[in-house]
Amino acid sequence: EVIFNFLAKLDRFSVNLEIFNEIGSTNSYLLEKDLEENELSICLSEKQKLGRGRNGKTWHSPENKNIYLSFSFLTDLSINKLEGFSLFVGLHIARAIKKIYPINTFIKWPNDLFLNNKKFGGILIETKNIKEKVLVVVGVGLNVLMRENKFIDQLWTSMQIENPNLKIDRNELVAAIISEIIENLNIFETQGFKYFKKDFESLHLLHNQKVTVSNYPNEDCKALNINDDGSLNIKIGNKINKVSSGEVSLKIQK
Repeated sequence: EVIFNFLAKLDRFSVNLEIFNEIGSTNSYLLEKDLEENELSICLSEKQKLGRGRNGKTWHSPENKNIYLSFSFLTDLSINKLEGFSLFVGLHIARAIKKIYPINTFIKWPNDLFLNNKKFGGILIETKNIKEKVLVVVGVGLNVLMRENKFIDQLWTSMQIENPNLKIDRNELVAAIISEIIENLNIFETQGFKYFKKDFESLHLLHNQKVTVSNYPNEDCKALNINDDGSLNIKIGNKINKVSSGEVSLKIQK
């Protein structure tokens, strides 16, 4: 109910909210759940046993510290028209956070959220064809109150670590994130990522950074700008390649 109080009035959808103390994966749960045509189904859990990141990586999900959120809806867009959708989601998570807290979020293409050059969140978009429509499941994991985690094998942080004096209300933050994304969803469906590209570029963590690219481990690579469809231009040697989110994995060179 607290989340409902914070949630914007979402004219297009009737909202169904479920909160679990523990679940396998919030995304997996919604992928298997039947959905009415104009329903927005929201699933939150205090803990995930089988949290997933991109490319099947484990998302470590300790109890009562963070946000493990998934929400799903049906769209008329075909799956190929959802290119750039994870960037759209990342942009609006950053905007939602900024509206409530003095925190500047940056986005590591295509779906990681960073504070002070350390990862604190990730996005996992999954889709499924259902009759004439596409089911879209948006998974968001954010490190909010967590202060330690010995299982994470990369540089990480949390909102609380970076802002120790800030009082962060997870309910308010969840509602702000969902409201921000859903209120702009219609623009994405009609105009695509192109409409949001300029705003995304200002949060683009990799821009002009030297990167290690999974498919080209021995090449000198530099991340450049984002294209209208959400793909990334990478300079590999003297050649510019356009890569899509499913094709490569990138790391910033130290």
